[in-house]
Amino acid sequence: MKNTPFSKFWKYSAVASVALMLTTTFVLAEVSIRQQQIQFKKGETVATVKGSIKGDQIVDYKLRARTGQSMVAIFKPSNLSAYFNVLPPGSDVAIFVGSISGNHFEAQLPANGEYTIRIYLMRNAARRNETANYTIEVGIAGSGKTATLASEASPLNTASFDRELELQGIRFRITSANEGFVNTLHIVPIGLEIDNSPIVRTINGTVMGAEVADLNVDGSPEIYIYVTSAGSGSYGSLVAYTVNRRKSLSEIYLPPVTENKVASKGYMGHDEFAVGEGVLLHRFPVYRDTDINAKPTGGIRQLQYKLVPGEAGWILKVDKVVEY
Repeated sequence: MKNTPFSKFWKYSAVASVALMLTTTFVLAEVSIRQQQIQFKKGETVATVKGSIKGDQIVDYKLRARTGQSMVAIFKPSNLSAYFNVLPPGSDVAIFVGSISGNHFEAQLPANGEYTIRIYLMRNAARRNETANYTIEVGIAGSGKTATLASEASPLNTASFDRELELQGIRFRITSANEGFVNTLHIVPIGLEIDNSPIVRTINGTVMGAEVADLNVDGSPEIYIYVTSAGSGSYGSLVAYTVNRRKSLSEIYLPPVTENKVASKGYMGHDEFAVGEGVLLHRFPVYRDTDINAKPTGGIRQLQYKLVPGEAGWILKVDKVVEY
């Protein structure tokens, strides 16, 4: 079985579970969980499931596997605040925590029995009653073999992006065709008192998610749009705007990771963004000097940004750096 950056969570699953509770996450208490069995067609070892969740809904996908088999799961949500965990047979302690490790799980299984793939929205998105459409591909292979998923050959999400978000009486419609390497992003504000002119931007990559928030608690929302570039690096970027006293929009600036010597050490892309409790979260795997692009072994680094006024507008400033 090849070594992956996620294999350490088999040994430190309890630590990962505690970390999950300390970050923006969901609460299972008094939440109904819908269950569904994953069925593999005769002679096949890969299955694809599509679904959706809203608010505090949780879905558990069940599948049986044996000790020594390998499992691969790739999760593709329309909402970046949606994640999945993997639970071993007979336990609620996750051996893989998506909010820490991302949307790609790969490991050798330690026990016989029924495994659970749990899909959920982070607490901030659940509170806003957001929706996430998703596709999850799951593969099982025999001992010493690795399951291969068809989606691993495609670096781009080709599904168009069209979402309308609202906060504090201000709405935003975000659209992108998500075709090819370069796309046109449209942001249409609705409800501003003076200027509701559409914003049109050329982006390198595809829109993977969008969220509204009020990080600086000034009574006017911001819109955060997450873009992922094509190619094996999957470098992420942010397009963000804030509402000026409910009248017009101003751009929010996110400094490149490479400008921060501490945060950029071992950085090679594969970025993920999400709005947390009063902060913007930016996660990515950390690469050691000998790592190749497909096999980071340095864990996960999470940057937490506060929204603060800058010299010529608003800027996202690193407030904390956390490593798992």
